[in-house]
Parts: sequence; structure tokens; C-alpha cells
Amino acid sequence: MGLRAGWVRASEMGCAGMYVCICNALKDKELAKASEGARTVAEVFRRCERRPQCGKCLPDVAQMIETARDQSAGVAKLAAE
Repeated sequence: MGLRAGWVRASEMGCAGMYVCICNALKDKELAKASEGARTVAEVFRRCERRPQCGKCLPDVAQMIETARDQSAGVAKLAAE
């Protein structure tokens, strides 16, 4: 099962980490952290000092960026209340 349907960090499932980008051996935790405040998938890979290879993980990384953005907006909304 891919992450596109709504990824869950492996740490939330009690796992050590799940590979999202096999080509670059990047796990969900590292990519999620790099996604915070990122605008593009390319920016996430630059933060990890890597380049996308096959491209299969790009939709998942894009989803991570969107999730991080949504979480950030939710925190900002709570802070404003």
C-alpha cells in the first residue's frame, strides 16, 4: 500500500521508519522533517542533499509537503484563537 491515500509516519505505527524513496534510502521521518516549510519536492530533496532518481516517490513527497502545510496552518489557526 502506497502513502498517497494518506501517509502515516512509521513512528506513529511503532516502527523504526519506512522507506519512501528507495533510490536514495530516504525514510519517512527524514522526508517529513525536510517537508516542513518546503514549497516543492525539489526543495525537500535538496534539504536531504539528494536528487530524485526514478520518480516513484514524488507523489508521496508532494503529499508530505501538503500535510506539513496543513498541520502548520492548523497550528497557526489554533494560535490565533
